Formats: sequence, C-alpha cells, structure tokens
Amino acid sequence: MTFQTPSGATTLSRRLSIQAALDQVVSREAHRNELQLSYVRMGVLLISLLLDVAVFLFPQLLLGKDHVPPTVMIISLCANLFALGLVVILRQGLSMEALQRWQVIIPIFDNLLLWAFITNIWRVLGASQPLILTNVVAFCSLVAVSGGLRLSRRAALLTSLLALANFGYAAVLFKLNLALALFAGITVFGTGYLGMRMAVIVRRHVKNESGRLLMAQFLPKTIVEAAFESPLELLQQSQKRDVTVVVTDLREFTHFSEALEPQTVLDFLNRYQGLLATIVEHHGGWVDKFMGDGMLAVFGAPDPLENHARSALTAAAAMVREVTQISPLAMGVGVHSGPVVAGCLGTSGRLEFTVIGDTVNVAARLEALTKTLGYGVLVSNATRQRADSWPLQSVGVHPIRGRAQELELFTFA
Repeated sequence: MTFQTPSGATTLSRRLSIQAALDQVVSREAHRNELQLSYVRMGVLLISLLLDVAVFLFPQLLLGKDHVPPTVMIISLCANLFALGLVVILRQGLSMEALQRWQVIIPIFDNLLLWAFITNIWRVLGASQPLILTNVVAFCSLVAVSGGLRLSRRAALLTSLLALANFGYAAVLFKLNLALALFAGITVFGTGYLGMRMAVIVRRHVKNESGRLLMAQFLPKTIVEAAFESPLELLQQSQKRDVTVVVTDLREFTHFSEALEPQTVLDFLNRYQGLLATIVEHHGGWVDKFMGDGMLAVFGAPDPLENHARSALTAAAAMVREVTQISPLAMGVGVHSGPVVAGCLGTSGRLEFTVIGDTVNVAARLEALTKTLGYGVLVSNATRQRADSWPLQSVGVHPIRGRAQELELFTFA
C-alpha cells in the first residue's frame, strides 16, 4: 500500500510559492507608484503643450521674437500622446515580467523628453541663459528621484545615470564653467541617491506588508491584523466563544509510514494537510494546528461564524470525501460544539494563538472513539442541536473518557 505523492507538494514548492507571493506584493506597489508617476507626467506634459502652443501663436509677446518654428510644439504633442498611452497601459495592469521591461523603457522615455527639452530651449533661447541652469537642474533632479519609486535598484540606478548624463549634456550646451557644473551635477546625483534610499525605505514598508502576508499563512486574518495594529491588546485579551471543533486523524498512519521514505511521508503530509486546510477555510473555519496526520480545526473563532455547526459538518463531509482521493487510509473525524476560550498561549520564545476548553477535549475523544465504534465520523448531540436539521443518525449513548456523563452520538446518515 502506497501514498499518492504529487511532485508539487514539497517544502521547496511552498517556499517558492511564498516567495512568489512576496514578489507579487512588491510588484503591485511598484506598479501603483508607476501609475502615479504616469499621472504626474501626463499633467506636466499637458501644461508644457499648452505653453508651447502659446509660444508658437504669440512669439513676439512671450519671447520677443517674430517667429518660432513648430518643432517644439510637435515634439510636445507626440510626447503627450505617448504619455497618454502609458497611462492607458498601466491602468490595464501589467505582469511582473512586463513591469520590469517597462521600468527600463519608461526612464529612457523620460530622459529623452528631458533631452528634447534641453535641446529645444538651447535652440530657441541660445546658450547665454543663466536662469536656464535652475530649470535644468530641477528637471534632472526630478527625473533622478523618480527612479526610487520603482522599488528596483536597477531602475533607480538607470534613471539616475540617465538624468546625470542629461545634465552633462546641458552643461556642455550652455557652456557652464567647471566648478558650477560639478556643483550642480553633485546636486543631481545626490537627489538620485536620495531616491534610491527612498526605495529602500519603501521596500522595508513593503516587507512589513509581506510579513503580514506570510503570517496569514499560519494565523487567521483577524489575528494577523491585531498583531500588527495592537499587539499588546492581542497578548492581554482572550475571547470566550461558542464554536464547533473538528478533530481528524488518519487510521494506522504511523504503521504504514514506517515502510516509506521520509521524503515520501513529508510530501504526502504536505498535500494532505493542504487539502484539509483548503476545505476548512472554504467553509469559514480556521486550522488551529496540525499534529502530524491529525488536525484541530475551529469554526466560530476568532471570527464569529453564523451556524458554525452546520459549516463544520459540511466541511467534515467534504474532508471524508476528498481524502479518499489521495490516501488509502481511512480518516476518523470527531465533531463537538460548545464554549472555548481563544487567545495567545505560551512564552515569548514560543507563542501561539489557540483555543482551549472542554469542547476541544470532547472533540478529540470523539475522534478516538471512531476507531472503537467503527464509524468514520462521530458528532455530538450539542453539534446536532446547533446544525439546523443536518441529516444525522444516532449511534447510541456512549461513555466519554474523562467525563462522568454519557453522550448520545451521531454519524452521517
């Protein structure tokens, strides 16, 4: 007898899956920033186009010249169309691979615009315009700092170097003296460096969000949010809830696993636990813990769940049905409803959010009784009363270890 072991359910695949999720978080943040930059770019270029049209129509009034060639206006119009196209593309969404390509294309486009701006100012106004230096340094610095918003070292470095190259080009065109050019160049480079440092800060923030995402793999969403927003309150407060507890265990798993390779056992458990967790979460429950081939799931805590007993029974039925597709071993399931206390338990070195109470103990006892009584699922009368006429049949009244009172038990009809 062998376990069905898929190649994808390995520890490595889990690590890769978590890493892919973290990369996706960074990519979404970078895409959001790129979209905001595209709006700013579109606004600046639109204002620039209006000014270029005004200069073309009224050259004498604005520049003191009789005629200005339409070159600047045409270039500005083309730039606006391209910028509008970028807005449309970014609003539609990009994959991570596509975004990485655009993070190279867009800085090149921005710096081509900057190059065109510098060149046309030089052609229209000439080289002897000392006030132009302020504008050139400002535009080069803005382009340089924008690279940091892309959350990519490569994109930030590329943007800064291109902006610095544009400033060098402007320094030659406007014949700046060496000392002034070096001072202004350092300003541009320093701004680009600040942009890169800003990227580090933003990435740190994104990592915090990634940590939240990673914690969500192990804890309920409510607990993850509380851990980040009010950790002291989470540690100090416990909750009393009426819940339904589901305990599962594979029959004879220890005996059969002894004849298998450790990696085969690990792969099977990964898939088995993943299947159970998916079913529990799909029905509104939460996996408190896995204990080898056993599982403790809770319906109704930490988040309240309407008709948690019915949800738990639906999940239990799905588990029994689906597990037969991946395992040759039978599974025992115990289901019991009642009050529990939910909260953080343990020390600073080993802290976990869990539920405790007699309800948990009874559910575990019911699962153990499935072996003795020969039923795959045993449900307490407390759960049956809360389950709104779920189809169950009585299997009699039985003693429960650790309890003086016998309980009437049920199984699926």
